[in-house]
Order: sequence, then structure tokens, then C-alpha cells
Amino acid sequence: MALPAVNIVRSDESLSLQKKLMKKANYIFDLAGVKGLRFCAEKKHLMKLKQNIKSSKPGITFLGPGDFHHLSINFIERINPKPVLVLFDHHSDMLGSPEGYITCGSWVAQTLGEGKVKKCIVIGVSSSDEALLKSPTEGKATFIPEDLPHEKKVSAIAEELTKTGGPVYVSIDKDVLSKEDAATNWDQGLMSLEELLDLIEVIGEIVPIAGADVCGEWRVPDDLVFLSGEDVEKAGLNEEANLRILEKLLKVWQKGKKNGKISLYKNPTEGGYIDGI
Repeated sequence: MALPAVNIVRSDESLSLQKKLMKKANYIFDLAGVKGLRFCAEKKHLMKLKQNIKSSKPGITFLGPGDFHHLSINFIERINPKPVLVLFDHHSDMLGSPEGYITCGSWVAQTLGEGKVKKCIVIGVSSSDEALLKSPTEGKATFIPEDLPHEKKVSAIAEELTKTGGPVYVSIDKDVLSKEDAATNWDQGLMSLEELLDLIEVIGEIVPIAGADVCGEWRVPDDLVFLSGEDVEKAGLNEEANLRILEKLLKVWQKGKKNGKISLYKNPTEGGYIDGI
């Protein structure tokens, strides 16, 4: 039975340190020398990147640090039928951005606004995130905050996905995890790795997963000669988390495939959660 491709976007050197993960890659897209991608990118620039990923197959993509989370949009928009975005993130990524640009903090709002997904479910978001207080998404987003007990998260996810159906695209920023389980350059959440893995399994039991990505690596120097002991230690912690997330996604994907549930990318040539405030 064919498993999904494992894609690695080498957006900088952060994933280069994770040798075990790199060995599992079917495709590596080298963007390390490309300027104008970290934090913010012109939309027209992102359009050019689509040419680089046309050879990729449906799969699981590692994007690098959360600074590049907006690259998710290139993979999401290739899924047919239009998916539900299930986002694990300590931030909603629903801020505004300058016209003609997309940022790591605005990409979800833009993805919803441009109708690239049916809906977004944000899991593990900070309870103080601005989007929970005033969402610009007109009922197209559901927020399941970090301080909701795990059992209630499970119930809320099950309820929401039963209503929306699939397929889903799962996007994971490891800043949703506690500092014991991942190291990022952003403020982090409270979720444990075990809770995240359990929620991935819950999702796969309800709806087909048609694609996934993972970001939230520790930012390292462009020149690895300047690596510190801290950089190496944190990259090791993240690699352990990435390998376990990958293992779980592959297991869930294979189970869904066996049940005939998985949707594929388009052929490029052919009560305790907050609902849509």
C-alpha cells in the first residue's frame, strides 16, 4: 500500500541538522538561498514557488521554522475537493497584512478570505489571541483554545468535523507544544506531544486527511559553523517530535487509505470552544 510522500522544504538550515528526518524525505525543495520568504512574502513571489512543488505528490511536508508557515498555502490549494483546514497553533495567524503580501501571521485569514478552504479549526490557540475576541472570518473559523481540557478538545473536534466532513488538511506549528516537547523562537503553548498525537488520531478516525505540514523548528545560523550547543540540543528535541508526528500521520493516513477515505492533490496538469465569532 502506497504511503504519502514525505516532502521537506529546506527554507533555511534548521532541518538540515535533523539527519534522521532528512533520510525519510522523498522530495527536498531547496529554498535556503531564496530571499524574501521569511516572515513575509509578496504573493507574486509565492506564485513562482508553485513551479518548484509541482513534482511533489500528496503527502506530509516539513516547512522549517514558523517564520515560513505561510508556505502552507501552496500545498493547501492543490487539494481537491476543497479541504477543511485543521490548524494546531498557539497563534491564530489571522492578523492583517500589507496589500499584495502574505505573512506567517496572516496566512490563515487570507486562505479563508480567498476561499481556498471550507473552514478552519484552530486547536491549541492562546486564550488571549486577538482572533478569539474579534474574528474577521465571518463564521468560517472555530477556535479550540489551549486551556480547554484534553477530553473537551476531543469532543469539540469530533463535533466540528462531523458537521464539516472531509477531507482535511492538517497544519501543525510546534509552538502549540509545551517547551518540554519542542523548541521554537515564538511563545509556546501548553499542549503535550502525547496530546497532539492523540488528537491527530481522533481526526483520522472521523475524516480523511488529504495532506499535512509541520513547522516550528528552532531558528539556526545560516552558516552552520556558528552553531551553538543550544542550537544542536533544540534541533534534537524537535527532531524527536517531528519523527513521532510523522509516524502518527503515516499511520493515520494508511488507515484512511485502507478504508478508501483519502482525497488526493489536484493533478497540476489536468461547549467550551469558540465557533466562528
